[in-house]
Amino acid sequence: MSSSFLVVIPKVPNADIPKTAPDVKALLSKMAGTDEARIKNYGKVQFIDCGEAFEFVACPNCETQLSVEQWHTLMYQDWHSEDGFHLHEHAMPCCAVVHTLDALRYVAPQGFSKWLISARAHNRGPLTGPELKQLEDVAGMRLRAIIQQY
Repeated sequence: MSSSFLVVIPKVPNADIPKTAPDVKALLSKMAGTDEARIKNYGKVQFIDCGEAFEFVACPNCETQLSVEQWHTLMYQDWHSEDGFHLHEHAMPCCAVVHTLDALRYVAPQGFSKWLISARAHNRGPLTGPELKQLEDVAGMRLRAIIQQY
């Protein structure tokens, strides 16, 4: 049986964790209907994946799907073990338009962040728009919602 987690990260990958993170965690936990929630502060920009929900990565300009190998090459070029991801601009292999890894279109949603707040999701789907807005209001910043499945 797989496990699902509702995850929120900042829209701006380099954003510091807000002082209201415990309040965001409490609200996310309530929305998920669980006591199993956590705050994870990496201190450097990490890739926050969706686990088994991963389908593909596409160029936001021409919508061409990148091969896993192309995407891994870009990820490898951008990763620095001491600093995390730098999110440099890269020319896309499909159309040569320049984007950061964070700007790519991930299906299912994924992203980059120095921190995350997550809660185990029991028998529920993704966060709704109004739920995400409530979390953003508490956090004081724009957030990205991810569902992790493992």
